[in-house]
Amino acid sequence: LKTTSGQASESEMSATTKQPQTAGIESMASPDKATPAEATARFFTLSPKEHDFQVQVFEGEWDEEGVYVYQAFNHVIADWAVSHQRFGGPDFNPTRMTWIKPSFAWVLYRAGYGHKHNQERILKVKLPHAAIAELLSQCHCKHGGGGTDGRVQWDPARDLMSGEGREPRMMQRRRAIQIGLKGKLSEQYVASTISIQDVTELSHKVGAAHAIKDNTAQKEAMTALAPELPKERPYLPACSESALVELGMMPGERAAQMASLGRGKAPVKVGKRHHVKPEPESALPCAPDLDAPA
Repeated sequence: LKTTSGQASESEMSATTKQPQTAGIESMASPDKATPAEATARFFTLSPKEHDFQVQVFEGEWDEEGVYVYQAFNHVIADWAVSHQRFGGPDFNPTRMTWIKPSFAWVLYRAGYGHKHNQERILKVKLPHAAIAELLSQCHCKHGGGGTDGRVQWDPARDLMSGEGREPRMMQRRRAIQIGLKGKLSEQYVASTISIQDVTELSHKVGAAHAIKDNTAQKEAMTALAPELPKERPYLPACSESALVELGMMPGERAAQMASLGRGKAPVKVGKRHHVKPEPESALPCAPDLDAPA
């Protein structure tokens, strides 16, 4: 797998494959027996036969210290956060539902490259491996998701290296994870922050490059920006096997359900019969993205 965002083809980085063909894959990826880097490397370097299963892939930028996620805020909240290197201040509500995104391309899509109202600033937040694992372990991936403090959804991924229609290009064969937190989990996220970086200027540069209509010129502009872009790659959070199965990141009912639905479809019960209808941008069976600036 290539590690620079957008440089691999969709087929190379496809987040879905077939159903399990071998036993013991879960134990090979067991995060409590290895560091996140070791577990990730082991899980994504299995032989083709052993890796012949369907899962959703968490992709983001990470190192030995932690994992990066992105959020969009207004100027007041962003200025306070960058200045104090933590979230807070009179305009910030630490308990409301907030969505964090490991994909830089996805937050650019969601915030209009930092040009949407109350989402004018894009922040890059670093969390410890243990913190992201703890947060994900308390999330649920299901349609509706009501009544839970943590929600995970898998939306159609966005390509950082190319834009169309003034937004990052939608990836037809890949999904990107969105993590929704509120109440105690939002507070836990705020308390776990290692660092906060303002990447609004870079967001604007990517937006300007994506707005170029000529494909060759757009590619050249993005190639010039490549050294500044995050190096996103597959990541296996240090959650329990049962949590990873629940979130669709290891073989199981959740991953099979998402694979059977396919992108753009969701089942609807009508009496005793099942029909299929188109889904919105938010991918089912997980909760809709109710993202807010704070």
